[in-house]
Amino acid sequence: MLKNVTQLEVLIENKSYRFICDIDSPTTHCKEALFQFNKYIGQLEDQARSSVPEISEEPIKEDNLDVVHE
Repeated sequence: MLKNVTQLEVLIENKSYRFICDIDSPTTHCKEALFQFNKYIGQLEDQARSSVPEISEEPIKEDNLDVVHE
């Protein structure tokens, strides 16, 4: 089966990114598909951020440090 498609391509730092859809796709559907891709990538970023342990922001007290004097 042959099918006509539309392809959008962008190069970013020598990497090629493509969006392929049916040639008769409404632009509102294309925008919705791209929105859902963005949402998915945002979820991946959120998961990656939550897997990194958080650094405590409480100040370090001097009495908890082992100081070596020579």
